[in-house]
Amino acid sequence: MKYIDIHTHRLPEKEQGNVVRFLNLIVGQTHVSDYPSHLPFSAGIHPWYIEGDGRAQLEALWEVARQPEVWMIGEAGLDKTRPDLPFQQTLFEEQALMAEELRKPLVIHGVKCWAELTEIRRRLRPTSAWVIHGFRGKSTQARQLLQEGFFLSFGETYHDASLQAAYPHRFFLETDESTLSVPTLYLRASKALSLPLAEVAKQAEMNLESIISY
Repeated sequence: MKYIDIHTHRLPEKEQGNVVRFLNLIVGQTHVSDYPSHLPFSAGIHPWYIEGDGRAQLEALWEVARQPEVWMIGEAGLDKTRPDLPFQQTLFEEQALMAEELRKPLVIHGVKCWAELTEIRRRLRPTSAWVIHGFRGKSTQARQLLQEGFFLSFGETYHDASLQAAYPHRFFLETDESTLSVPTLYLRASKALSLPLAEVAKQAEMNLESIISY
């Protein structure tokens, strides 16, 4: 049985052969060369760590994003707890267009900005998958986002009803910053879904295959 960890900032001291982790690189903070070459990555400009006008980071991201080890773009996003939302939106759209050109999924950090993200998605009409990571919203919000075509990724904290709404075809699981093991997250999800652990793990693997060839 294989476990997909769609988004993480942490690597365990000892790797598990049955876990596929997508390690997130924040442009300007970390580099592909800092880690073992066999790892798959996502890479993006996080709205918390924009430097200056972000142009230099965008140029650096273009160089990184073309590398085969980088499977996804992001986490990019919008965060209303941080200043200058229009500026954040400009950089987010640049990364969304990059993901589209490279035909790679987009991993999204979103805080209090679902209407804005939905408007951008409707306007850009992407064919690449958009995955909202660490989703903690209630099932009503989850269903609205799912209807708009987003995928939802769930971490240590979430509403069971939201996971149930996203299952089977538009859910993922992730550790993000959590110290919980990946199998533990899958076991919790299987209980929330009232499904066998192996079935949940297999479905996540199938969902990954679907967005990589989206």
